[in-house]
Amino acid sequence: MRKANQKAVILGLSTIIAGGALLPYQVSAASLPSAVRQQDVIANSTQQAIQHLIDKAVLHGYGNGQMMADQLVTNAELVKLIVLTLELTPSSQPVQPGDKWYDRYLNTASEHGLIDSGSEFLPNKPADGTQMASMIAKALQRDIKSVQYWMEQLQLDTSHVTRGDAASLLVQAEKAIRSASAQIVSIKALNQITFEVTFNQPMTLEDEATAAAQANFNFNEGNLKLVNQPRLKTGSVATYIVPVQTMEPGATYTLKYKGEQTFEVPASDEKIRMSGTRQVAQDTFEVDSFRENGVIDYGYLISAYSGGRGANAIVLDENNRWDGNPIQVISSLATRQATLTPEGGEPITVSYVGFTQSTDGKQEPKFRLPQGTLLEPGVTYTVSSDWFTLENDSFVADTIAPLEIASVSQTDEITLKVELTADPGDELFAYRSIQLEGSDGTTLTAQYKVQTRSGAAGVFELQNGAKLVPGVSYEVSPLGNWATAEAVQFEAK
Repeated sequence: MRKANQKAVILGLSTIIAGGALLPYQVSAASLPSAVRQQDVIANSTQQAIQHLIDKAVLHGYGNGQMMADQLVTNAELVKLIVLTLELTPSSQPVQPGDKWYDRYLNTASEHGLIDSGSEFLPNKPADGTQMASMIAKALQRDIKSVQYWMEQLQLDTSHVTRGDAASLLVQAEKAIRSASAQIVSIKALNQITFEVTFNQPMTLEDEATAAAQANFNFNEGNLKLVNQPRLKTGSVATYIVPVQTMEPGATYTLKYKGEQTFEVPASDEKIRMSGTRQVAQDTFEVDSFRENGVIDYGYLISAYSGGRGANAIVLDENNRWDGNPIQVISSLATRQATLTPEGGEPITVSYVGFTQSTDGKQEPKFRLPQGTLLEPGVTYTVSSDWFTLENDSFVADTIAPLEIASVSQTDEITLKVELTADPGDELFAYRSIQLEGSDGTTLTAQYKVQTRSGAAGVFELQNGAKLVPGVSYEVSPLGNWATAEAVQFEAK
């Protein structure tokens, strides 16, 4: 349902303007307040959406030729509209004698995960906007924040759902149905490591997967490759952030998509603007950037991550602006490297530590020295790269105490909870491992499971198919010098 004051404006406007023609009041549309003109556009858009669903045989009248756009819809009616508009594969369950008219639609919705079969569903209860957004997001296999953003743009109320509201949102959502035959509409380079690609429809999840995308996006006969999978931008219909290897300034790349579409794309020479750098461990340092300086990590912009980012997740407009300001987008840093040069020494190639580029609301990707190499206390190090610039590009290494493992406990036969003596306040577990010496003479290795840290605790998983043996006592030690563990042991259950 539209907000009450907006509905009043629309109803009042209908006595003045009809189909763009002036009535005897002789009030021109241009002289009306902008809010009134905006609501007239919304009202016309709603009628067009309703007519579209009528043409698609999804929406029907009440027998008197009236569509009753302001009529509230029930949960069952909403499910039917979603199932039919978004073309969900019908349920395989046969229609049974005595079935209600809506049972086949509820079965379809349940099979697609729109409805939790284990919870009570009240088919005749008036639907609400929150539930509508959730079901549409699940039907489209994407995030709820995008659907909520569309609702905001359409100025829909979340407390109730009218036929007009449902029609407006579903016609918008219909554009976002995934398709194996999705075609590229436009492509541009945002910076040296990022393309932005807009399709006419979103790709299937299968085509979004890294291996498939790397095969489908063929730049210069493979001379420029994707480093990670394309990611849908939150709030967009079918616009993707596509991370690639560092582009050559001044180059023009030829993209062949699925061998069918060909595009000539000028490279960007824009480097990512990073702010400062600092040491965080004996073998690790980080660089940072800030959204208030016009730089944001794509982890806060993509549909795949929006559900877990809370208030940190935002929606950029189609020109990549936020609050009217241009924003530079950092795409995936997978496989990226940088150079660390000690004062008076030889440059060292350092590698990005996976899954550290945007955690805890921060933008602080970490880089690690080669195995066995440590930072030397008192030495000044300068950080450089061919894909980012640094406002403050050096730090003086210090002696940093390793993390201290306080306890290890078993979660299941392959998973362990590792607890530190103090919360590191950052993703310092990343890519670290521990060793378990069993009382039965076995030696096991467990590696940190990325993005599982909660405070001082992180989840570690046994490697190479190994399992804990009940009754065996295990003594734990860190692999490498990232941590210490004094007499830490546990008995497997």
